[in-house]
Amino acid sequence: MGVGLYLKPPNKDGSSLIYLRAKKGNKTFIKSLSITVKASDWNSRNYQVKGTAINSIVINRKLNKIIENMNLSWSSFENEIYSWDELCRNLGQGSPLKDVGSFLESVFRPKMKLVTYQSYKYSYGALLKVLGANSLTFKELNYNNIDKAVTIWKNEEKSPNTIDTYLKHIGVIINEAFDRGLITFRFEKKKKWRVKKNTQNIESAKTEGLLNAINNVNDIYDFQTFAFWLLMFCMRGLYPTDIVKMHLYDLNDEDIPHNIDITKKRYVKHKRSKTGEPMRILYSCKPTIEIINSLQVSIAITHLNRSKKYPDVYPKSDLMPPFMFFEYPEELHKNVWDVYVKRSRKVVGLPFKTARKTFESFAMKLGVSQEVRYRLLGHQDRTIKRFYQNWEWEEMIEIVDEAHMQVLKALEVEKIWFELRKRGKEIGLNEAVVNKGVLIGNPRKKESWKL
Repeated sequence: MGVGLYLKPPNKDGSSLIYLRAKKGNKTFIKSLSITVKASDWNSRNYQVKGTAINSIVINRKLNKIIENMNLSWSSFENEIYSWDELCRNLGQGSPLKDVGSFLESVFRPKMKLVTYQSYKYSYGALLKVLGANSLTFKELNYNNIDKAVTIWKNEEKSPNTIDTYLKHIGVIINEAFDRGLITFRFEKKKKWRVKKNTQNIESAKTEGLLNAINNVNDIYDFQTFAFWLLMFCMRGLYPTDIVKMHLYDLNDEDIPHNIDITKKRYVKHKRSKTGEPMRILYSCKPTIEIINSLQVSIAITHLNRSKKYPDVYPKSDLMPPFMFFEYPEELHKNVWDVYVKRSRKVVGLPFKTARKTFESFAMKLGVSQEVRYRLLGHQDRTIKRFYQNWEWEEMIEIVDEAHMQVLKALEVEKIWFELRKRGKEIGLNEAVVNKGVLIGNPRKKESWKL
């Protein structure tokens, strides 16, 4: 058992391929190095070729890099830092993981949810950006460069939470590398890197402000951004990561998806992305279902049959159930939503996250109890759960629905939606968008939009 370099049986010309083999119990990893040497030139003790061999200097340099990675990887495996899969992955690369980006891909990606891995990658990317670098070695991931980055972030007036997140992620990367022997120090956050946090509450929206902001809508993407903000509010403060997954859950909808009878309540059973908390959300009400329909039609206009330079994120399903707006792999989430996230502050006057804060603020003003507020917003509270064993809380559905509708009325969402549709007509949007059109089937099948 162990790891080493070996020669395969010689070819007709007497040359042999070098291969790497690791063995532990009944597990074996073998990788050809694509390096050929003569058996008479091979020194099996130090894994080098003799100096008299042709190209010995070039071959031995390649072998030294492979040996360094091999020994480091095996040592990490022996010390239970690497799993067998991680060992095989690193041995397969044939060179040491000195680049932070490759380290993230090799070590962090396999053991994390994609969205978590991307947040680490984003923080690393932010560090690269301020340092003007395309990549960093672990030697360059040092105090001076981190200090330089923090100074720039402060001058750029990055929020305290953003800087804290960057440093937290960079710290985890450094500590993970330290545990694997790739770096000689553990991360320590310096006092001077701290940024005084803004203690003000997250701003919430007011009806008058939203009505005034409708004048900022000048094109279809502005319209979609505003409509998405309203939809997040109507869906009790959910985020984009929730909105795009709603169609995957039970819609409790037995009829044709868009043949909606608003006298019959329809719900979506959804687990909130951030907490995993189960929610049962009423959506067959005004203006929620109208916003859903309008967004589906407008997204067909903006995202169906786009230029080949854009990834195809339009739904491929034969049916268009409520909440199906996009269909894409998880790694494209940020790309798809960036246009809306960036426009929200400009168009609505507020970021998407304030839809949740606004919903909660109105619920509190209306005197909604904590138990019902937590149920409305998908908060986690074990003390409340003790009293409600069934996750649907059947006995509270009517109470929660009533509170939900009260909040929508308090913000006058129907009025805001009416004015937004009116603005859509003024800027010349398609009639099916502003007149509550619906999609029957998938437009890829050349089916018509229904007004």
